[in-house]
Amino acid sequence: MKPETMIVWSRWRPISTLPLLSLLKRFGYATVHSTSSIGFVETRLSNRAGLVSLWCFLTQLDNLLKTGLKVILPLLLGRVVICDRYILDLMVETMADLHDSPRRMRLGYKLLRLLPRPDRAFLIDIEPIVAFRRKPDMPTLSHFVERVQLYRELARTLGVRVLDGRRSRERVHDEIWRELSPS
Repeated sequence: MKPETMIVWSRWRPISTLPLLSLLKRFGYATVHSTSSIGFVETRLSNRAGLVSLWCFLTQLDNLLKTGLKVILPLLLGRVVICDRYILDLMVETMADLHDSPRRMRLGYKLLRLLPRPDRAFLIDIEPIVAFRRKPDMPTLSHFVERVQLYRELARTLGVRVLDGRRSRERVHDEIWRELSPS
């Protein structure tokens, strides 16, 4: 018998960060761009180390709570879980927002180690301009450039398999299918 499969989409949504986000917006340290269905928060906290660490911790706590429930429960029930956006994406979004180096492992990022490790993870790598044209959910192209660099560097350290997104969808699909199919 085949196990039931669940698809999980993981993106940050403010839960524990909502009060802090409200204050940051009020005092001009954060802007919410309505460029996509989920919105995009851009902070300006560079000179406020304690606030940066608090923001990072709370955003990753939100990610851990929300994503953890969506992933751990189905796994405990014996289901196969497929995540669109997971640890790599959760880290990239916060690192880009805070302009952190991928080598900077704040306590907030370490919280994500509590999430189950994927058996396999893939990054379909495309150029920033292509991503921006396909889905302009960031305010500017430079936001994509920063994120693509973070994705590429973190993919190596997290053991994420990088696939060439310039190839056809069919070829990318076939490569993933070969990797996931039993021999």
